[in-house]
Amino acid sequence: MDLAAIFARHWSRFAASHAHLLTGAHHRAARAVLSCRTAELGGQVHHCAECLEARFVYHSCNHRSCIKCGGREQKQWAAAQEAKLLPVRYFMLTFTLPDELRRFAYAHQKWFYDVMFKATAALLMDFAQDEKHLGGMPGFTSVLHTWTRQMQHHPHVHVIMPGVALSEDGLRVRRAKGRRYLFPVKALAVAFRHRISTLIKASDDKHGTRHHSTIPAEVWSKSWVVDARAVGKGDHALRYLARYVNKTAVSEPRLLGYDVQGNIRLNCQDSGTGKWRVIRLTPDDFLRRWCLHVLPKGLVRVRHYGLLSAAAKKRRLGVQEILGHVPRRKPKPLVVEKPKCPCCGKEMVLVMRMPRHLFGTIRVTVNPSRGPPE
Repeated sequence: MDLAAIFARHWSRFAASHAHLLTGAHHRAARAVLSCRTAELGGQVHHCAECLEARFVYHSCNHRSCIKCGGREQKQWAAAQEAKLLPVRYFMLTFTLPDELRRFAYAHQKWFYDVMFKATAALLMDFAQDEKHLGGMPGFTSVLHTWTRQMQHHPHVHVIMPGVALSEDGLRVRRAKGRRYLFPVKALAVAFRHRISTLIKASDDKHGTRHHSTIPAEVWSKSWVVDARAVGKGDHALRYLARYVNKTAVSEPRLLGYDVQGNIRLNCQDSGTGKWRVIRLTPDDFLRRWCLHVLPKGLVRVRHYGLLSAAAKKRRLGVQEILGHVPRRKPKPLVVEKPKCPCCGKEMVLVMRMPRHLFGTIRVTVNPSRGPPE
């Protein structure tokens, strides 16, 4: 089932009836989905020298809320991160907000998601530099993830972290003491809760707001959830995270079409049992859930800290040298495959790029379906 077809059929009505809830980011994302790989974005004219056939390949929108785009970038990101992997144990940590705070997080997502990154980064730095744990400068990558498999709002931060740190003098590497865990999760959860509370209060003081007082008091006394587990060499965890870097809350194969009542059938996998089941959502509910995961413009979903930050390249190379590790070569950019001629099967040659406002001014044989990404 085509996501763009759902938007073409239902978005205008949904947007009109939910205008008070939608932002410019939602409308830009919807326009991107509707125009992706269509004549509206223009494209490229390719020519076959053998049989003189001309074809038009539509451009992609490359919006992170479009489920057709991002596949090439996802593979490229995963390959680049795997090239940085060290020959040590890796750990995956997940920091989750309690239910009572999620509505607040969505209402203030433009700055609150940044608060989540700051809180997790600061506490991991503190724990890593403690002599009881690593006793040095760590490195880690954090990825914001906002959805469940049913497309519900569930903001959390995934962190992948090698179990090593560089000593303060830069001459030694300190390794994680535990094989199955990196830091005590209960202590991490308490620290995460405290950091979030402190940062909200700091924002109130700076901007003269009263956000902290609007949050139910029991949020700051209940137990929060932090998960931490060993993930071996880290390559599988990186590929798992890569799915969230350039994608949104649903993939096209999971859209199974409409039922007889006009509801959208969505295939979902149970995280506990691994079994798949089909849920049914009204078009309005489906679009509402999709909108929950359209991020504010400019928000960076993936962030690197410590030894993995761009500013720490020399120290990262120092760690590799101490470990006697030769890093993998940086992967070359993935080459976009040239379209094949539908008549003879040979590669076609790019002869012209057509901007959107010139589409239709030349005579070409146009592929009526949505073309491959460019």
